[in-house]
Amino acid sequence: MRSTRMYTICLNVSRALVALFLIGGIVVVVGQTVAMAVGSAAMMTSFGSDVADIVCVLAGLAGLFSFLLLYTAEGKEKAGEWEE
Repeated sequence: MRSTRMYTICLNVSRALVALFLIGGIVVVVGQTVAMAVGSAAMMTSFGSDVADIVCVLAGLAGLFSFLLLYTAEGKEKAGEWEE
C-alpha cells in the first residue's frame, strides 16, 4: 500500500513538474522574443537568467521524481514492460 502511494505521488509530481517546465520554457522563449522586439536588454537578461534559472530547477526536479519512479515496486514492474 505504501509503495503504491509513493508511486502515485512521484508520478503526479513528475507530471506536474514536466508541465511547469514546458510552460516555463515557453515563457522564456516568448519573453525573450518580446524583449528583442521592443529592444529591452534588461528584459532579455531577466528572461535569460532569472526566469531560465527557475525553469532549469523545475526540469531537474522533474527528472529526479521521474528517476525515483523506478525505485518503487510498481516502477520496477513497469520498467520490465519496455525491455525486449
